[in-house]
Amino acid sequence: MRGLVVHTVLIAESKINSLAAPSAALQGQGFDVQTMVLENLDHVNHRSNQGIVSSIVIDQAIATSARFDTINTLKSHFQVPVLVSVDDNNDDIQSLLLELGADDVIATNAKPRLWRARLDAVNRKVQYANQDKSKSTSSELTFGNLTIKGDERTVLLDNKLVSLTTHEFDLIWLLASRAPKVVSREEIYQKIIGQHYQTNSRTIDVRISCLRKKLGDNANSPQKIKTVWRQGYLFVKEAWEENL
Repeated sequence: MRGLVVHTVLIAESKINSLAAPSAALQGQGFDVQTMVLENLDHVNHRSNQGIVSSIVIDQAIATSARFDTINTLKSHFQVPVLVSVDDNNDDIQSLLLELGADDVIATNAKPRLWRARLDAVNRKVQYANQDKSKSTSSELTFGNLTIKGDERTVLLDNKLVSLTTHEFDLIWLLASRAPKVVSREEIYQKIIGQHYQTNSRTIDVRISCLRKKLGDNANSPQKIKTVWRQGYLFVKEAWEENL
C-alpha cells in the first residue's frame, strides 16, 4: 500500500502520446503525472518554473538527441532523477543511456508494478542521499593529484575540474572514502542505484568504466580503481600519489 506522500512525475515526450503507456501505468499506481512535449531548451526553462516534480521520465528519442545534453540538462534544471523509457532491451542502448547520466532505464511496456517500484527506488535513493549529504560529504578527500570535495560535490584532477554525473560523484566518494577496503558490487548497487543487486545487470560495470575514463585510469589494465574478482572494487590510494 502506498504512503500518503504523492510523488509528481514529469513525463517529457518527443511527440504527443509517445509515452502514453508509462503515463497510464504511473497514474494507475497513484502518481501525480504531468506531461509535456520537449522540443527545445526553452521548454525546459519554462517548465522548470511551474512547480516541483520528484522525478522525470523521458523517451529514448529525447535521451539520445544530438541537439543538447538532454539528461543532464533536465537534471540541472529540476535537480531530480531522470529515467529513460526504452522500446527494447538492447544492452548497448541501455549502457549508452546510463553513460549519458540516466538514473535508470526501463522498458516502455513494463508492467505498472515495475514502473512504481523503479520510481520508488530512485526517489528513495535521492532521499537517502539528501539525508546523508551533510554528514557523509561534508569533508575533503585528497590522494596525490586527486581531490574530492564533499561539500561542493566536485572532483579535481591535476587541479582541473572533472565533469561527473551525480551517480559518478556518489560512486567515487563511496570508493575513496572506504579505501583501502574493497566495496562490494552489492553495496554499490544498493547505495548508488537504490535497488537490490541484480547479478545480470551491467549498470555498475558501465559506471565504473565511465569513471575510470574520466579519471585517466587505464581501461585495459586499471591501476587506480581495480576490480577485485568476486569481491567488488578497490580504490587504490597509492596509485594517485605515484603520478606526482
